[in-house]
Amino acid sequence: MQDNSSPDEGYWHTQSQIYKHAYICMILLAINVIIFVLSGTFFHQFYENGAMVTELVLKRGEFHRLFTAMFIHSDVNHLMNNMIMLFLVGAIVENYTGHVFFFTLYVLSGIFGNVISMGHEVHFNLKYISVGASGAIMGIVGFVVMWIIINWKSFAKSRNVIFRLAILAVFIFEAVTFQKGANTTAHFGGLLTGMVMGFINIIIFHNKKKMEGLA
Repeated sequence: MQDNSSPDEGYWHTQSQIYKHAYICMILLAINVIIFVLSGTFFHQFYENGAMVTELVLKRGEFHRLFTAMFIHSDVNHLMNNMIMLFLVGAIVENYTGHVFFFTLYVLSGIFGNVISMGHEVHFNLKYISVGASGAIMGIVGFVVMWIIINWKSFAKSRNVIFRLAILAVFIFEAVTFQKGANTTAHFGGLLTGMVMGFINIIIFHNKKKMEGLA
């Protein structure tokens, strides 16, 4: 029996299957949106009590801010940029790694991104108020970067894949570099954490699967 479906049809079928099972990605996206809505209406103190403030972490021991800051966004544009990136890349990585590893990747990338940002502030005597999921999402991007580095030869000849990666790279660069007040140190920390997690998953855990939806 011949398969008359076009490559594009096959690609979009794969995408639909991936997003149907991206439970953690969709839950994280929903949580970020819900918290943003509540912070602007009934739950004003969440921003004040949850934002990343280095002085409060070190002097008052409010270490919860390293985690809670990942779910707070300053405005609609900030939220939308991060959620679009999470939607585009998160489901693909979750499908590749599994739900538990993906959640661990997301949380650790966000926390370590904030820790590295905190160290940067202390070293240069700076004072910031940092919020947003960018560090966690850059961890997901870092995972993809590591997968590309390890598997480059297996898909480098595909023009469609290279084109999709180029578009994604431009979007990510614009979102994390030109966002007003972007915390590039936290972004770098999240990216580095994601690359380390990628090495652990792909090399140490011997995950040799094809990254469906990307390649």
